[in-house]
Amino acid sequence: MKRHKLTLDQKILLIKDSNDGNGLSVRKLAEKYSISKSSAASILTRRAEYQNDYLTNTNKGVKRKLKDDKGQHIDEVLFEWFTAQRAKHIPISGPLLQEKARQIAEECGLQPDEFKASNGWLEKFRNRHMIGYRQISDESASVCTTTTEEWKHRLLTIINGYSVDDIYNADETGLLFKAIPDRSLVLSKEQCKDGKRSKERYTVLLCSNWSGSDKLKPLVIGKSSFMTFRKINVSILGKSRQPRCFKHLNIAKLPVTWKANRTAWMNAKLFSDWLADINTKMKISSRQILLFLDNAPCHPVDVQLSNIELVFFPPNTTSTVQPLDQGVIHSFKCHYRRMFVKHIIAQCTMAHSIDHITVTALDAIRWIHEAWNTVTNITIRNCFRTAGFSFISTDQQTSNYDIMSIDNDDNQDPIKYLDDLLSHLLIGGNRMSAIELVNIDCDIPVFNEWSDNNDLLVEIVNTDITENVEEDESIEEIPLKLPEALDILRILHLFASTKQPELHVLISKLESEMTDLYLYSKMAKQSCITGFFKK
Repeated sequence: MKRHKLTLDQKILLIKDSNDGNGLSVRKLAEKYSISKSSAASILTRRAEYQNDYLTNTNKGVKRKLKDDKGQHIDEVLFEWFTAQRAKHIPISGPLLQEKARQIAEECGLQPDEFKASNGWLEKFRNRHMIGYRQISDESASVCTTTTEEWKHRLLTIINGYSVDDIYNADETGLLFKAIPDRSLVLSKEQCKDGKRSKERYTVLLCSNWSGSDKLKPLVIGKSSFMTFRKINVSILGKSRQPRCFKHLNIAKLPVTWKANRTAWMNAKLFSDWLADINTKMKISSRQILLFLDNAPCHPVDVQLSNIELVFFPPNTTSTVQPLDQGVIHSFKCHYRRMFVKHIIAQCTMAHSIDHITVTALDAIRWIHEAWNTVTNITIRNCFRTAGFSFISTDQQTSNYDIMSIDNDDNQDPIKYLDDLLSHLLIGGNRMSAIELVNIDCDIPVFNEWSDNNDLLVEIVNTDITENVEEDESIEEIPLKLPEALDILRILHLFASTKQPELHVLISKLESEMTDLYLYSKMAKQSCITGFFKK
């Protein structure tokens, strides 16, 4: 028999033929793929290794793997470094890859004559990891079409056997949570370096499954108070204050998961903790899920999870293959800006200037929660389909509605609706359009793009460190008691009677709900009916 080598793609098909309900025997597999029985048996023995290669974007056309352990280590470390730099849109040239490879080889104890990182080696490295020439040139923003098509072909095999309910995508986005629609106040990427203006920015992690039936609670990262200790790469966690508006609240009961650090960026520790929490929930529910991620340096690749299998998109392709980037995040921000602009309009009736319009962290968190809940299942399914997620069977196909036109209950285009709201605002003639406002923070970084090193945080317990700590500008608001809130509803009824009678139905519904809360709280404390009356 003529010697025949299988590509990685063919090996995966062979493994699939063996795993199916009527799995083929080693002999039949050898006949089908024109290889020897020993070769077929060897592939099945190494199935876990080949499946991992397939999931981690190794070129499906590769027929041989590196046999040298040190060579394999150089390959893996270099590719990890390459993806980290591409995630930061740093152009990487071929000679730079070769020089980095020689540096890694030297750290492994190899002499210059033992590993040369020749041009032939570079070509093989590029082929192994499907790195197009555009990706290692100065065209940092370009997307390799060949890589994208290869990925979408491979994706069908990766998701095979999983339900649309068990396939997830997570992604971070920067949010300038109190940016007014004024063109003169646009925040550039460089202004976020070293945490500048970070009190005006949150990093929001969104995650949903393909069907849209499980939109996980958003993770919101804000700024905490830190003080630099001397001039070394150490930050001291001093009086790590929460926003003042959180003072009387139980953070665990917020509609989002709230975290804070010095820069309001995602880092590997926060992301690993979030992964562990999601894994625990899936374990309790006895679910095995796929979670698709981009190659951001804050996403650790070596995490072992019992109920989550991590799959990483190829470098420099997320703008076309990541579902949340196809319209989900855009839809979320559109709804957030709508609520924010309505808040400005409502406050304009009492404010004397733009400086008198307040937006607290609690306001932003409420809008983040409501905006995420408003993104529809259809929008999410359409975005997954646009990113190349599809099944052959017709029962799992999604409808063909427009992504943005179906997010409002009244089917009104949310962009047009936001433009209508903005028409009520006049800001020195420099008012933004709805599209400009929604995209105002699309280039804001969500992790430290200037350094791969995380600051070392040393917690100081029971220590009052107030020097050089920035003041928290948010407002401390004392929550109303239930009787006070009910009295406000009475005033709202009076307003409705004189100005807007149609509001009575909504106010009465809210009044009924709050009265029930009041009665239940009293019943829990009182032992007899006379206890309901003031003495």
